[in-house]
Amino acid sequence: MSQERKEAVSRLLITAFVLLGGVLLLPYVGNARAAINWETFGSAYAPDLSVSDNTGAPGSQFAFTGTGYQPNWLAIIFVNGQVVGGVTTDSNGAGSFIIDTTGVPDGELTVVMETDANVSAFKIITVDSTGSVVSPPGGFPGSVFGTTGNSTFLPFVQR
Repeated sequence: MSQERKEAVSRLLITAFVLLGGVLLLPYVGNARAAINWETFGSAYAPDLSVSDNTGAPGSQFAFTGTGYQPNWLAIIFVNGQVVGGVTTDSNGAGSFIIDTTGVPDGELTVVMETDANVSAFKIITVDSTGSVVSPPGGFPGSVFGTTGNSTFLPFVQR
């Protein structure tokens, strides 16, 4: 095969590759430029975490429901950076749990539900001894996790 023939075949293959790439993007032609990002191609999840009440006295049990997670996936529950437990999402990507604040001092708690795929959502609840004790709604499904309310910090090292 002559050198000119090899170059022509090479150009033809490159042209076919470029055209095929353009054809693969046709389903996204109607989308706004801002709407086409890695999430469009990565089938990203949009998690949400809801809580039954935002404020309660120590001893309250706050009911949480996470939605928009991967189906049948283990989600880890953190309170102020400490792991308190885990729940497995259902076939719709939802999971529920209860945070028990017995013995927790007044203050804010940041509750996070996260999977190992960096899919997470959080809510902040307030433990306030001047408020009333809240309970989860009747028949609420989900594991109960206790917490001390303490935060996890990295140690400070000085040389």
